[in-house]
Amino acid sequence: MQTGELYKGGLILLLGFMFLKVGGVLFRIICMNTLSMEAYGEVAIFLILFNWFVLFATLNITIGLAKFVSSDSSKKKIFFTASLLGSIIIASVVSGILFIAAPLIAGAVNVSVSVIYWAILAVPFAAVYNIGIFYFRGLYRMKASTLTDAVMMMMRIAVLIGLLYAGYVFAPFMAFVASFVLIDIFLLARNRNSMQYGEETVHAFRTILIYSFPIFLSEFLRQFAMNLDRIVISGFYSTAEAGFYDVAVALCIGYLIIANSYSNALLPKASENQKNRAKRKSEMFHALKASAGFFAVYTIVLMAAGQIVINAINPAYLGVTQFLMPLSAAYIMMGFLTVLFFFANSVGLQKYAVYSAALFAFLSLALNVYLVPGMIYMGAAYALGISSFVTLVFMGGLIWKSERF
Repeated sequence: MQTGELYKGGLILLLGFMFLKVGGVLFRIICMNTLSMEAYGEVAIFLILFNWFVLFATLNITIGLAKFVSSDSSKKKIFFTASLLGSIIIASVVSGILFIAAPLIAGAVNVSVSVIYWAILAVPFAAVYNIGIFYFRGLYRMKASTLTDAVMMMMRIAVLIGLLYAGYVFAPFMAFVASFVLIDIFLLARNRNSMQYGEETVHAFRTILIYSFPIFLSEFLRQFAMNLDRIVISGFYSTAEAGFYDVAVALCIGYLIIANSYSNALLPKASENQKNRAKRKSEMFHALKASAGFFAVYTIVLMAAGQIVINAINPAYLGVTQFLMPLSAAYIMMGFLTVLFFFANSVGLQKYAVYSAALFAFLSLALNVYLVPGMIYMGAAYALGISSFVTLVFMGGLIWKSERF
């Protein structure tokens, strides 16, 4: 693959992520206009906990799957089968443990236990979806990945609207689970010829798991640091305040759409050139450069139209503009961090990702607990910004030294 393919693949994924994330924002908008602020806050907490649960249920073997498929496509069926079956087994065990712990989790984050149960129910189906998506990306089938994301999100929105119209209390959670069930049927049917069983399956899963476990640690810590603000707000105050803050987060989601697009395009490219330091370093710079350009454009649009968009959706949330600037700065730094994390995990530098993620999580926890009680939303934004900046400098320094600039 030529470098131009990274830009092309990144753009294709960007379209998919845009559809997926814009659909996620639309999901939030529908909830904002049909639910109370407190109920919307429960949806925001549900989304955070769901993502954490999925990481535990898959141990993030999706990254390992994409890497090994891109490195040795002759064994792609073995890697796909091993990852799919292994993730289903792990997800089932983790879901059982989480079900037992659900009341304790609900009490800790100040939400109804039913919210926890719905998040747990979605986990096994999300695990299958993630395996299918990263299998496509590992093979650089970015169009297939984008199509799957689009189909899934369209089904989620359609089911949500239908359930809300029918008057179901748990409509957002039910729509979330239903969309994963339906897309899993689509994915398994599309990849029905990609299954291959044999003695190599267990060995392949062990290989992927050993490679992926450090990535799981770094990714969980990173996700923990990125999403802790709303959990802390909900714990100190209520889900209503967490939901209010989440609206500003939804406006900043574009930064992560951009970062994830080019990070996922970088993953197979960096894996392919893992032994060529000059080429892999060049691919990393291309991903950072492309992300930076889109970050600048998105910032201009956000600052110019953010208040207009909020006013059009629900004027009750207009107050989020007071902390939108520091929050957007934090998300820009997290976007660059995302690219560096994917790069490190793609070229065998997982330990750098783990060290950096641990620092990120520790700073985020300490600063949120210290700043949120007195400053609420602005405190959460500052906590995220400071912890992101320090981690970005630390991670950048490690990679700078490793790549021998």
